[in-house]
Order: sequence, then structure tokens, then C-alpha cells
Amino acid sequence: MKRRQLVALSSVCALVLMACVSVGSDGSVQGLSSPTVDVTRFEIQAISLRDVTFLFELTVQNPYPVSLSFNGMDLDFSVQGTKVASVNDRGGFSVAANGKKANSFTVTLTYASIIALVKDYTAKDWLDTVVDGKVSLPLPSIPGVPPEMSFSYQLKKQIPAIKPSVGITGFSVTPPTAAEVAQAVKQAGMSVDAGSALSVFLDLLAGKKPSTPVIDPAKLDLPLRLRFNLEIRNDAKGPLDVSALGYALFINGEPLVQGQAESIKRDGQKLIITVVSTFSSRQLTSGILAIFRDKAGSFRVSGSASLKLPDAIRAGAIPLAFDESGRFSFM
Repeated sequence: MKRRQLVALSSVCALVLMACVSVGSDGSVQGLSSPTVDVTRFEIQAISLRDVTFLFELTVQNPYPVSLSFNGMDLDFSVQGTKVASVNDRGGFSVAANGKKANSFTVTLTYASIIALVKDYTAKDWLDTVVDGKVSLPLPSIPGVPPEMSFSYQLKKQIPAIKPSVGITGFSVTPPTAAEVAQAVKQAGMSVDAGSALSVFLDLLAGKKPSTPVIDPAKLDLPLRLRFNLEIRNDAKGPLDVSALGYALFINGEPLVQGQAESIKRDGQKLIITVVSTFSSRQLTSGILAIFRDKAGSFRVSGSASLKLPDAIRAGAIPLAFDESGRFSFM
């Protein structure tokens, strides 16, 4: 209780002292500096195929003997001279008396909102992005002190123009070898002919009903070798200089494989990502088997790559995330 009384008394004393000194129209107090709000960091934090995330850091210096609080920053985003988005009250916080504090926050801008408003979007490679920001800092309620101070900023950054199209090509699954099937049958203690067991796999992967269903493939743990190309085409002109791509593949809504891409090649505005992986015969559920019967199915692929931007825009690589879905077919 005594501690609370002391804190309250010190706050009252601080306000009384401030009320007794002269103040300037800009909020400065005689013998004290004015509060300052600076944008101490502004950069592209991450990019996905569908949006770009900006990181802002605000640093507030409070010279007053009382704390200051504010709601945050109002931001207007313009791309190629066209306003595409506005956000309000982002990144607000409180600063202790005679203190300094920094706070970071992010804002994500969708490519869909840019594409809808920017003319000739697909002809662009880099998009000039301007952020007009304003911070209103409320000041203590003291005679002669203005109710608030305002700070305005204009920040500029270029972002790559991206309009993606994602597909899967070259999808193929190689069945287990005769030796692998014979070994698995033996380990499982099954008294079936290894050749007949192999025929079950060959028929299923060919989209046929097994002529001699001597085994349930899901009862054996056999390697099935998968290979496909993930093709990411950018219908705009922004460069996609990526490396070290990690992925997770879902087929007909079921998880199948995940890992690192075997290779990444760039062909104009298209990335051809080769995936080589292995999954178990235990994953041959009805949903997975359906793609071999239909020679088609739905896919979802998610993951992240390392994207290199020009050093003038962002030093070092940043994540390029993706989470795309569609349909594919194969022979």
C-alpha cells in the first residue's frame, strides 16, 4: 500500500512541476527536449507468392517525468503511384517517464490488392512502393501544452511483381523391386508367393484392380519412389531467384512426402523444381490409390525457399513462402 501511495504521489508531483514551467507550442518544456518518434527500421521481412510483409520499428524518446502512450501508426500504401491499402493504429505502446523504447510491428500487403489497382501489372518487374505514415503522440493534459504532437514519414521500397501459377508435371511412382518385396514378405511371416505380391503393387500403380490380391499393400512397409516437377510460373516480370526449397506435398487431401528439393532450374519466368522422394506402401490409402486409377487428382504443396533480393532492397536472403493447390494429371 505504501509503495502505491508513493508512486501516485510522485506522479502528482511530476504533473505539478510541469504545470509550473513554461512550455512551447511544439510541446517542449523549458529545460527539456521535445518527445521524438523515429522510424528506426523499415524493411521487407518476408515474401510469399501471394503477399509481402513489411517490418517497421518505432523508437520513442520521452523526456517528460510522466509516461506517454499512443495508439500506433497510420499508414497509407501506394504502389506505382496508386493507393492500394491503408491501416490504422499499428504498433502502439507506452514509454516510461524519462525513458526510451522501441517496438516492432508488421503489415502484410496482398498481391491481389495490388494487381486489382495497378495498370499493366504483368509488364512490371519491380514495383515502386511508397508508405506515408503518421504518428499522433498524445501529451499530458497541462495548461499550455498542446494535446498531441504529430510526426509524418515517407518510406520507400521496391518489391518484386509476382503473379504466380503453380502446377505439378512429370509425376511418377516406381514400384518396389522383386527383392524388396520378397524380403518384406519374409519379414512379415507371410506365406505368399513374392512374385504374386509384386504383381499386386504393379497392378495398383497401373490403376488396375489386382488380378491376384494375395496381400494388402498397407500391411507391408515397402519403399515407393516418387518423382515429380513442381513448376512455379510468374506471369509478371519480377525475378524469382530462389534456392534451398523445402516442401510438403498433399495428394487428394492426404500428406504424402516432405523434404528438400533435388534441384531448382530457372527457365525464363518459370521455376522448375525437381522433387525425388520415397514414401511407404503403408500410405497407399484409398485417396492415394485413386490418383493411379484416375490418372489425376488434387494437390496441395506448401513450404519455403530462400529468396535473394538486390542488396539495395534487402541485404541477405529472405524466406519465400508458398501454399498452393490445384489439380494435376499424368500418364
